Amino acid sequence: MSILAQYKVLPQISSGSAMALAVAARAPYAMIPLGTMTAVTASTTSVATGGLATAFVSIALAIASPLIGRWADHQGQRFVLSLLTPINAAALALLVYTSATGNDGPLLWLSCILAGGTSLPIGSFTRTRWVTVVKNQRELNTALSYESTVDEMVFVLGPALVGIAASAAVPVAPLILAAVLVLLAGVPFALTAPAPIDQPQEDAERPSIMRILWAVAPAIGVMFCIGMFFGSVQTGTTERALELGSPSVAGLVYAVMGVGSAFMALMAVAIPDSVRISSRVFVGGLGMTLFILVTTTATHSLLFTAAALLLTGLFVGPTMVTAFGVTEKLAPRGGTAVAMTSMQSAITIGISIGSSVGGKLALSGAGYSYMFAGVAALIIVVIGVALRIAGTKRRVRATPEKTLA
Repeated sequence: MSILAQYKVLPQISSGSAMALAVAARAPYAMIPLGTMTAVTASTTSVATGGLATAFVSIALAIASPLIGRWADHQGQRFVLSLLTPINAAALALLVYTSATGNDGPLLWLSCILAGGTSLPIGSFTRTRWVTVVKNQRELNTALSYESTVDEMVFVLGPALVGIAASAAVPVAPLILAAVLVLLAGVPFALTAPAPIDQPQEDAERPSIMRILWAVAPAIGVMFCIGMFFGSVQTGTTERALELGSPSVAGLVYAVMGVGSAFMALMAVAIPDSVRISSRVFVGGLGMTLFILVTTTATHSLLFTAAALLLTGLFVGPTMVTAFGVTEKLAPRGGTAVAMTSMQSAITIGISIGSSVGGKLALSGAGYSYMFAGVAALIIVVIGVALRIAGTKRRVRATPEKTLA
């Protein structure tokens, strides 16, 4: 069976319309942080205020996501999403109002917290749905590869939509578009949610959030580092384009890495099952480290920078797919949604830290931001080694499906 032919099974398991709906429903998730930055900065004429507003949104989103996941594990996605979706649309409407009026007081911070705290982790919930309907591990690997590809494209196209909407209309247009998508795609996504993914459990039997997070800690670590990698590479690329006198193409150069990453996430189904998860993490982190260091040397050419980022992206996509695969394997029963949403929180926090630290380092040159990204990738290598050691120690008592070495 060819690589792309493996994806033909997905519309048969779900449906083409449901898959398209999930793509549209997750777009606001990628648009809200940058949309907030654009709108608030324009209305207050202060980048610092825009950055602080974005931080409020991102922190609220990161904290709330696992709690929303826990709620969904307990009550089911349909109940939780049906309640939160209109609240999120209303919170975005409030954020549009405060941004458009130039408000920089408590009402702005409250609207940011509400918008972030009620943001819907659609990608995580979609992965949770796949876990319940696929018939075997190969189908699950295919579904996770597809979802990682969609995430990559959304996070590449989402910021592009923000830029287009803000340029073509008004600075708050991206937030208005996000609110409309929440209503038009988020509501149907909520109403088509399945019954609770696990059999009913007493609260005493349900694993605590801390136990779930500890169980999937290696995957969270990988996703957090990928987030830092994204954030620092974005700031480094922005500074590199500025250094070479072409700041307007920074987004396009950065997007090249996303294209490479999305392509290889799609191709990840071709990796033989015999290749251990620890080896996948190790090789992915090593490739990211080596090629981002190559990017640091492209000081005189945006074309060379783009080429190096394209090669770097080839290792990012499969690593993301692997991280979600580790999450599915390690999440205890009754904690799937918490585990999946914690991955989204990890990458969100990682991007924030990577952007902040990378931005400060970029003041001394784009290469320093890229080197910080290399450190984040190197940590992924270490996690791969740790998974190998841990898997080797417990191989005797682990089932073949649960062995991570």
